[in-house]
Amino acid sequence: MRLSPFAPDPMPNPVAGRLTLDGVLALNARRSPERRALAGDGLPFAGSWRDVDEAVSALAAVFASWRLREDAVVGVQLGSSWQGALVCLGLWRAGLVPAMLPLAWRRFEVARALLSVDASAMITMTHAAGAPLVEIACEVAWGLEGVRFVGCFGDGAPDGATPLEEAFSEPDVSWDGRTPPEDAADHVAIITFEAGGAPVPRSHNDLVAAALTPLLAARLSEQAALVSTIDLAGLAGLATGLAPWLTTAATVLFHQASDGPALAAAVREIGATHLILPGRAADRLIEECGLGQAGLHGVTALWRAPDGRGPAKPLGVEGATVVDAVAIGELGLLAAARSSETLHAPLPLGPSGPDGLGPLIDLRVLPDGRLFVRGPACPQAAFPGDPGAPTPPFGADGYLDTGLIGLADRVVGRVLPGGKRRGVAQIGGLAVSLGDAEMAAQVASLPGKLEAQDDALFGARFVLGPVEDGASSAEAILAAGFSPALLPASAVSDRARGAA
Repeated sequence: MRLSPFAPDPMPNPVAGRLTLDGVLALNARRSPERRALAGDGLPFAGSWRDVDEAVSALAAVFASWRLREDAVVGVQLGSSWQGALVCLGLWRAGLVPAMLPLAWRRFEVARALLSVDASAMITMTHAAGAPLVEIACEVAWGLEGVRFVGCFGDGAPDGATPLEEAFSEPDVSWDGRTPPEDAADHVAIITFEAGGAPVPRSHNDLVAAALTPLLAARLSEQAALVSTIDLAGLAGLATGLAPWLTTAATVLFHQASDGPALAAAVREIGATHLILPGRAADRLIEECGLGQAGLHGVTALWRAPDGRGPAKPLGVEGATVVDAVAIGELGLLAAARSSETLHAPLPLGPSGPDGLGPLIDLRVLPDGRLFVRGPACPQAAFPGDPGAPTPPFGADGYLDTGLIGLADRVVGRVLPGGKRRGVAQIGGLAVSLGDAEMAAQVASLPGKLEAQDDALFGARFVLGPVEDGASSAEAILAAGFSPALLPASAVSDRARGAA
């Protein structure tokens, strides 16, 4: 499926090529079959590039056996994990499109997303983030006529769900693959979702463009060993983790953050040279895990705009390059190395890109202060799914409204995002629509209104005001099928904090 750009004069992509990302994987396997590519708890093979390529083909054979139409959409809710990476690659190899669902989403958000893209299947874990995700997936599939298959990883797959680990131990060798179209790298490769549920499609080439500044700023190469803690369900995880891993042929471990000792163990397991952490928690995690002298060459702090501006906390990593990567929702991502450990890397005003290449992204501030963005690293079009679904906020000229205010310094060519995104609360790594919060309060019959308040660690948390029984309000929200990110702060359990 190739979409026509919304903009009448789209910016050319200076890194566009003909290989899809699963094609890049196959190339890596041919060039360096025995080099280590992937690590992680429970990985059922050694993790060389040959192993990864064969595992992806095994998964693709399973997906092909579902006999979905070409370019059918498949929901993927696997967090930051080797399973999530392999499933994306397997779906691409089978001619399908992954729609990435945040791990903290529950029945309401998952059903809305799958309906908006006319999904035909869903893949998840049996249990993760404190919830029986595969049971939720089966419940959603039962209520959506178009979702025909549910696949899962983990013990205890319910009747009707396809256990995907079997693909690795008993691969279907009868599937002889498919021949992709010549322009496959320009076809829709992946869909993520803006706060409020708007599907945001990207091609393989779009994703490579978004990944270029993060990998160049961090100086990733095939000698690098990368640990990423960012959910693959969003542009942030895809552009700083998945795409750089493939395009540089580095070694990677996708880690779902749970506690300090587990992160420290992941860093030791692969002898990490590079680490990607949530910006708000980076300094605390590095200190708690004792990573200041772990031999890291680079640390990328992932920020959600408008975070990642002005004075910065030193991360305390001896000898490492510190990179600030700033995600503007699902609309764009920029990354640059800090010139000072106490000052965030600035965002460029206007068209910008690495030296020697054309621009990848263009930040524009209108006279009224609104910040807009466009470029090869940004979405190029809306997804043609459910006509009633929300769409990315394109203007007539192809620029996207970020929902932020931009403070422009036109003398030095920099922009400082200001305020908060209109209509959005950033709860940890999850962007939540304030409209969803209002709906959750109504559906759950809460005794008040959910309001977002600033939180030093999470960015924001919802509060419900003085209520006698915050626990019952929390249970009502979960019972109504909403994400635990919407739970009032007074009633947030440890389980819900981890999911958000």
